[in-house]
Amino acid sequence: MELLAVVAAYAIFLIVGLYTQTAGIDRVRIEILGPPDGIQLQSSPVELTAILANQKGPLSNRSVTITVLSLVTGDAKELTGATGEDGVVRALFPAQSANYSWYVATNIEGYPTIVSRPRSFSARVALNVLCLQLCSSKYPHLLHGRYSNLQVMVTDRNGNPVESANVTFYVNSMAVHSDLTDPRGMATAFWSTTLPGEYSWFATATKDSEVGASSLSSFVVE
Repeated sequence: MELLAVVAAYAIFLIVGLYTQTAGIDRVRIEILGPPDGIQLQSSPVELTAILANQKGPLSNRSVTITVLSLVTGDAKELTGATGEDGVVRALFPAQSANYSWYVATNIEGYPTIVSRPRSFSARVALNVLCLQLCSSKYPHLLHGRYSNLQVMVTDRNGNPVESANVTFYVNSMAVHSDLTDPRGMATAFWSTTLPGEYSWFATATKDSEVGASSLSSFVVE
């Protein structure tokens, strides 16, 4: 049911977006730049890129939402960002072994929601990166302070801990800390901020050319 709801919601967005792109005098469009549609990747995270433009050229400093749907679980994750001076928005998605569909949407004053056409990719990774601390699923974790520990465990395909894997922690698509896993396969990052707001985070792991990524979690700093 959740998958059907996501597909139905996307269909509505797509109809509205396509209408917007053809009905306005100053037509606005979103074009996905990468990764190539249908590609299979053996790396993670995956950089998702798109460009927002009208007939006059690229549109900078516009808020954009990227929705990624796992075709295995039906879970949808949202990444937010803003276009740069070149009209391009970039976001990192922690892909696990699955097939994915994704699209980009934005709201511009005077227009209905504008939505790109969907694209797809798949990922096949060898390491499992399990979130242990500050994890969330549907709802962001609420922090009453301005600091916390982010912690993951790295295992191989058989569930055995992986020691000395290089783990990189990302907050809002920015690398904030690196650590090596201990004999239990665990790695920890101490994260702090002075700014309230909502944040998303994930971690990636590499060991002997094998890679993996945790699921995307989010938290709110009061």
